[in-house]
Amino acid sequence: MYLLREGASADSESLRASSKWTESEVTSSDTSIKQVYLVAGPKRTPGWLADLNLLADVQAADDDDDGLETRSLGAVVFVQRSDRIVAVTFGTGYHALDPAHIERGFGLRVAANMVAARQIRGVQTRGIASNSRDQKTLLPVDGEFSELNVEVDEDWLRQLSGKSADREFASSLSGSDSLTVSLPDFSFSLIGDKVERVLEVYASKDYEKKFPFLNQVTPVDRSDPVIPSLDALAAEQLRKQDPTVAFAAPDPFEREDPDRYELTCSYDGRFAIADLDTASVFSIIKKLNKKKSPLHDVRVYALDADGNNVDRVHPLKDYVQTEVTHDGTDFLLSAGLWFAIHKDFVKQVNAQIAAIPDLTEELDLPRWKSAELKADSSDKTSEGSYNKLVASQRGYVLLDKDLVYFGPHEKLEISDLLTPDGEMLCVKAASSSATLSHLVAQAVDSSSAWGDPKYQKMLTRAWEEIEGKDAVPLDRGDVTFVLTIATSKAGALSDNLFFFTKVQIASCLKLVTRAGFKVALAKIEMDEIEVKKVARKKKSDGDETAQEDAA
Repeated sequence: MYLLREGASADSESLRASSKWTESEVTSSDTSIKQVYLVAGPKRTPGWLADLNLLADVQAADDDDDGLETRSLGAVVFVQRSDRIVAVTFGTGYHALDPAHIERGFGLRVAANMVAARQIRGVQTRGIASNSRDQKTLLPVDGEFSELNVEVDEDWLRQLSGKSADREFASSLSGSDSLTVSLPDFSFSLIGDKVERVLEVYASKDYEKKFPFLNQVTPVDRSDPVIPSLDALAAEQLRKQDPTVAFAAPDPFEREDPDRYELTCSYDGRFAIADLDTASVFSIIKKLNKKKSPLHDVRVYALDADGNNVDRVHPLKDYVQTEVTHDGTDFLLSAGLWFAIHKDFVKQVNAQIAAIPDLTEELDLPRWKSAELKADSSDKTSEGSYNKLVASQRGYVLLDKDLVYFGPHEKLEISDLLTPDGEMLCVKAASSSATLSHLVAQAVDSSSAWGDPKYQKMLTRAWEEIEGKDAVPLDRGDVTFVLTIATSKAGALSDNLFFFTKVQIASCLKLVTRAGFKVALAKIEMDEIEVKKVARKKKSDGDETAQEDAA
């Protein structure tokens, strides 16, 4: 079952224009059955037929009109109850529904309202704070939600399945955007009454007690009619150079980190920058024709030192990190996707971050001079060069790239720098959510490995470099993990972090402090990145970059 959005119609207007359907006459006396459509897929030759023909001369029967071709069949039944329309689908009929008319999360809410608390079977989640990995988790036997180990603040719960608390409603059910219910004995002549009962369960708020996190973060489907309005608000922010906007790579780079970025403004120029500095990107957007969209008409190329792409070409929208408010709801744009954020969740996370001590003034770390760090040949990365610089200037112990090996496939960098006050600095530039995810993970993993003898051996060696051979060993209560972030954005670090990075830091705070350590933040002031205009790529056959640039 799929619930259609309010305003949708119970007819072919709610089907994909490309679908091939045949309207069937409704013979049921139930007036809530509005329309029935039979949906036929295109004829296809089975993919396995080519392999079979290697073994035999396969021929269709003489009386078989379709020959060796098959087609899929499905159906869509539109049922209207309580002023809402539900599409009940059979077979491949769900493919015919227009995604723009589907009420997202309908099945998930019904399942969350009706599933028995101790008879949950499985979930499907997608990471939104640290990665976009889909993960399906099934319990060997029915159990409680806590047994699934879902990070409720960092993962989007997409699907929930289990036994129904009301066996008359269903014996078991599974919900995501759609709802699937299992009933041992059911006559489809009663489908109208079942739909009405489903809508009653959908309207219930019981799920807020069992799954209070469910509405914290809700992805907005790309087909949602609200997307153009959200894009327009974000584009206005870019045009006005809103200081709350940030730019970050949408995903970890699979091959290598980029040497530089090049941004094209349609036919208004191509510009090179060393990093995704906010002021630099804003200065490029100013050169874009006002009739063009800064979200969709500015293209971003991540390039290696030889000018080769290290990632596919993205519209700038995929790199934008921002928050907007539309019709009283807060939305966040990250990695090209919009998310609806519950106001209470935003307040909760911001309060947790605001409570973390900020050691920026106390540490007074050297400025992150991007051009000088990039030109430094002593390390392949700006981060590595910066850590070496700080260690030599301040007398901190350099631990960057000094790994503890726990086994053939398990290693750990306990921190980047160790100070005489027992502060373990984990250092990263705020160039992407993924980069800052690694920063948070470093602190969490390091704190959890504290008791390992190999970890203690490296820590003791580092501490003795500062305090001497007779030094009193560091106790966990004396240690502060400092999440040290370089950014060119003005203002306090806690005000400049990506929202999902704040979510991760809040989670890190719980885990690390629970283990007996302290957590703090520190900002490194970063130089603005120089913008250089570069020659446009000449369009040539087979030149993907040139073709993308000219598009």
